[in-house]
Amino acid sequence: MPSNTKPVLLNPEEIAAIQQELGKPSLMGQSLDALIRDTDNYLALGIDVPGQSPAGGYAHNKHVQNGKYIDQAGRLFLITGDEKYAQFAADLLTEYADKYLEMGFHEQKNTNPPGRLFHQMLNEHVWMMYVGLGYSCISSHLSEAQRQHIIERLFEPMLEVATVKYSDKYDTIHNHGVWAVAGVAAMGVACGQEKYIDQALHGLAGDDVTGGFLAQISNLFAPSGYYIEGPYYHRYAIRPLCVLAEITQRLRPEIDIFNFKDQVIRKTIQALLSTAYPNGVFPA
Repeated sequence: MPSNTKPVLLNPEEIAAIQQELGKPSLMGQSLDALIRDTDNYLALGIDVPGQSPAGGYAHNKHVQNGKYIDQAGRLFLITGDEKYAQFAADLLTEYADKYLEMGFHEQKNTNPPGRLFHQMLNEHVWMMYVGLGYSCISSHLSEAQRQHIIERLFEPMLEVATVKYSDKYDTIHNHGVWAVAGVAAMGVACGQEKYIDQALHGLAGDDVTGGFLAQISNLFAPSGYYIEGPYYHRYAIRPLCVLAEITQRLRPEIDIFNFKDQVIRKTIQALLSTAYPNGVFPA
């Protein structure tokens, strides 16, 4: 496992620029204020890592929320410097690392294979992206023993499930596939393992054709940027698409991702915005 290094996704100048907006009436300042209030309310609930439940049950929803707030707390630790956010994320991650391998896999009830936390791997991939990003923000706050425990008992097993146990599902050209590659890339960065970043970008075969992020964005969009699965799934897939594009630009700048395929990422963001109603609401 790699020794502790500064998270490769983080840019101190960007963090400093965001910090300047704290307490200001600017759009960023208002967004930060809302993020702080929302995250503080969740922190007040305390640590809760439940077992399993059916889709939509208590445990399912709690795992979703925990993943989201690990990400939010990580960002706020970088922006505010308040260690309570790092400690909250660290405590949650440690408890997940304690429990993850003790959970069996959910019973499969549809065509999507089950994970340990969720009834389908799609949800597990979503969780991996948020948690990988949050961990990258707080890893410098952790001891080497904490990092090793989280990586060896949680991240590496989840990555193996995604890319080995369910390898036949990983390279799907589909909105599920977009979340899969984003989750693996973010958690691969968290582990400091280049192979997972490469598998996310180029597919398990490494050919940029049968799978991986480059194959996804080569095949999921019309020349106009319109997403072939329609506005609902376009909205659903836009976050992992943009997150992984940013990861790619920072870690593999030679790909020139924002100019890839005639700037398809710019076009697809504009295409999504054009589907919104006049009041800014996207179609259901």
